[in-house]
Amino acid sequence: MAARLIRILVAALLALAILLVGGVGLALLAFNPDAFKSVLIASVHQRYHRTLELPGTLRLRLFPPFTLQTGPMRLSETDGHTPFAQASDMRLHLDPLALLRRRFVVDGIAFDAPHLELRRDAQGHWNFSDLLVPPGSRMPALDIHALSVQGGNVVLRDAARGLDGRLSGVDGRATGIGRSGWHALMLRGQASLASPGAVASFDLQGQLHADSATGVSLRNLLLRSDSQLLGDAHLLSNVRAQLHWDPGPSPNLLIRDLQVRAQGRTHDGRPLQLRLDEPLLQWNADRAHIAALRGEALVGAAPRTLHVELRGGAGEGPDDDLQLPELRLQLSRTAPQPVGLALQLGAHVNLPGGTVRIDALQAHATWGTAPRAGQWQAQGKGRYSGDKGLHLQLQGEQGGSPLQLDLLHDASGWQVQAQTQSLDLGAAPDAQGWQRMQAWLRELPAGSLRLQAGSLHWGPLRLSQVQAQAHDDASEMVLDSLQAQAWGGTLQANGSAALAARRAALQLSLADVSVGTLLDGLVGHAALQGSAKVQAHWQWKAASGAQPRGAVGSASLRVTKGVLQGIDLRQAGREVAHAPGSRGAQPAATPFNTLEASATIAQGVATLDKLQLQAPSGAWQGGGTVDLSSLGLQLHLSPMPRGTAAHERAPAAQLRIGGSASQPDYRWSTGQVAQDAQSRAQQGPRIPAPPRGAAPHSPK
Repeated sequence: MAARLIRILVAALLALAILLVGGVGLALLAFNPDAFKSVLIASVHQRYHRTLELPGTLRLRLFPPFTLQTGPMRLSETDGHTPFAQASDMRLHLDPLALLRRRFVVDGIAFDAPHLELRRDAQGHWNFSDLLVPPGSRMPALDIHALSVQGGNVVLRDAARGLDGRLSGVDGRATGIGRSGWHALMLRGQASLASPGAVASFDLQGQLHADSATGVSLRNLLLRSDSQLLGDAHLLSNVRAQLHWDPGPSPNLLIRDLQVRAQGRTHDGRPLQLRLDEPLLQWNADRAHIAALRGEALVGAAPRTLHVELRGGAGEGPDDDLQLPELRLQLSRTAPQPVGLALQLGAHVNLPGGTVRIDALQAHATWGTAPRAGQWQAQGKGRYSGDKGLHLQLQGEQGGSPLQLDLLHDASGWQVQAQTQSLDLGAAPDAQGWQRMQAWLRELPAGSLRLQAGSLHWGPLRLSQVQAQAHDDASEMVLDSLQAQAWGGTLQANGSAALAARRAALQLSLADVSVGTLLDGLVGHAALQGSAKVQAHWQWKAASGAQPRGAVGSASLRVTKGVLQGIDLRQAGREVAHAPGSRGAQPAATPFNTLEASATIAQGVATLDKLQLQAPSGAWQGGGTVDLSSLGLQLHLSPMPRGTAAHERAPAAQLRIGGSASQPDYRWSTGQVAQDAQSRAQQGPRIPAPPRGAAPHSPK
């Protein structure tokens, strides 16, 4: 009995197949390609007011099942001539049951190498909007239930958002369009944006439900991407969500359970992890609703990891004035020095215009450890727009002094303007401090800085009326200009530092500065007094991460109306009674009119090419070296002859200056030995005196 039922079932299926193939065969024989092409072109024009061009010959094929192959196709914009879409081949998959009824119903479309132009004008109108809105008249011949793309390209130009990008190598397939139930969706390819710069390969998987009555829904959506963002930042990302979009007369977009997970590296190679959870995002006509969101990011490797945490409360309102009453952003890092920044703000968002107005902004920054720990609390306001970037204005107090910051971020990077009455940067760093500072400076984003400060203290530096401008272009930091009052005079400087190459350059000039005040601040003791003018041009390279060494360059010094402490040049050759800073009698001193020196700097040592001193008692000249790292001195001064013939000049006493700039040591090296030798030549041989403390020596 069972075998008989199976035979009947097989026979019925064969009969149905013969009937189906025979019916379709009759339909193929009766098919008129030219007539169908005319109907298809006219239908597209009637329904969408677009021009469809099919320059090739249409062919109806039984295999693949019931396929109408059109060859090349081109579809225009609504103006009838501007290209919107084109493909090297288009295949229309037909409904076989409709063929049996001598009707041609398109069940699916497949494109080979399609090219699509998506554009939005400044008013926010897309050039494909008319294709998404359900038309008033229904056309059964274009009930498309499946769409397939192979090797596609999509060009995106969004004037309203300033986006310019492209999708290339796109392969995709969507089934079940216009039918009940959920059907598979697949899309993969590569996306690139020229502005802002980004390149990503993507793979989208999910389930699709789409029809003209309820719109487009995606569930179990998983988007994987491998992207290059913001230069060299590299991210591997997974995005999960549920999405519904109704493009009808009252558009509605709903995103649920959005989860973003990403990991990769920043543009400078530091590890990066991102996490964002948004339970609900809804946009309906002209209103929007956002549920509470949470995001986290980890930047850098331990122990220098920067932790970023984002918290947002629910917000809703018109899409051109969406109110976000509370957003909190917190940044923290524990090494190499603890730092923290907490921001809390309320904002109004204009979604169509892409702008944000920050009405209330509170900031709290902390850094360092006791006893040099610092903190800054401020409040302010700000704004954001796609064309002008982010602008924040903050006013607060740091160390008892008002500090005002004006921050702007746009395509060129950060621009910071700071104004304060007093800025204390603490002690000058040691060798390890220089390493930490260089590492911190390398992490700074590209940008520029303008600083105005009533006073600035950094180690021995004491500057007032400071105006500085600097910028960082990610390859080197440049001090464009520095002007300040220092040591009773005027300081001007500029320079640059290439942190990756560990080299730097500095040019500075000091005018009318007090040498005594300068030396007191730098070395703790002033062995030289007067009013000075200094010019210097230095370049150096760091050695093993320590304080900059190996300086090369040049420097010049001119001191007027000064005093040389610790030595009286009018008593040449006499023993120096008191070294500078010693207890007892007041050290000797030499007033002078001018002191001029110029030096060549190499390998951290300044070699004096010129050293001249004009004093009321006479003129002196000399030379020597100064070790720039230890400020060790090896100098000599000799009196300049006063017009006496060379063969009549007596050898003069020479002053040797050693020690350091804070404690110079003076020693006389006289020409007495040479003078005695000249006398002996004129008077004949003499018996030398015995050394002090030795017995008299008698000649044999």
